[in-house]
Amino acid sequence: MKLNKSIVALTSLVAFAATPLFAGTGKTFKETVVVQEEAKSWYNAALSTGYDSLYMFRGWNVLRTGGYGNSLYWTDASFTWNITDNDFLTVGGWMAFGLSNAAGYREFDARVQYTHTIGDLSLGLGYIFYYQFPNSGQLFANELNASVAYAFDLGFMTLTPSTTYYFELGPDIDAGTGAAEIASSYLDIRVTGSIPVIKDVLSVDPYAAFGLNFGYNYDENGAFNGANNLEFGVALPWKVNDTITLSGYVAYSYAFENLWGTTQPNTFWGGGKVAFAF
Repeated sequence: MKLNKSIVALTSLVAFAATPLFAGTGKTFKETVVVQEEAKSWYNAALSTGYDSLYMFRGWNVLRTGGYGNSLYWTDASFTWNITDNDFLTVGGWMAFGLSNAAGYREFDARVQYTHTIGDLSLGLGYIFYYQFPNSGQLFANELNASVAYAFDLGFMTLTPSTTYYFELGPDIDAGTGAAEIASSYLDIRVTGSIPVIKDVLSVDPYAAFGLNFGYNYDENGAFNGANNLEFGVALPWKVNDTITLSGYVAYSYAFENLWGTTQPNTFWGGGKVAFAF
């Protein structure tokens, strides 16, 4: 959803406070130590824009209209309200434009995500609205999601297994304006890693994912239940400064089915983005 379907990943943004300590050195009297705690920001905001050589969504090569497929340019903006140290509410929007032979494709996704953290455990509930513009063939979708993730600090890297379950609310695909069947669903199981190369500046972030389809994607026989695709990728994020991060990635997907009649069994793609944090 990204649309004729979409992504969501688990959002969990936490601000940390630094605590400087100042102490006097008086000789003839006892001086009080003053502790000043830096105020935590009540919000986080992010803006990013990027390019993908293919529009791959839940194992589906969305913009393949002959040949290998078409590329996509997108922009994403989000705002997170840090309700407490452990509770976060994020609202965001994603706008995509098809390139090459899919230059008329337009899609907008809006999302709301609530995240609660318990130590290294993150729990999330969210909603996504997908809209494909009329000149691309008008479609809508409303979707709920629930997610859980846990970050393991292994010293030399961080490893985060996560699971996200997506449930379709409609409209139904049979109505002509729906992107999937009502009450169909999709389960994304993945493991993401982060290996520091240059501390706080450059890292290597590999991932592996397995998708289970429950009537959401179609093959040549219609909606199906079962294994959807197996996916691997690696990103290389470079933190230029506290505001700007550049990142490139490559990925591979093995599809167990000919999804929507447009997806080859073996698909490679890649892309890059620039992100701004506020």
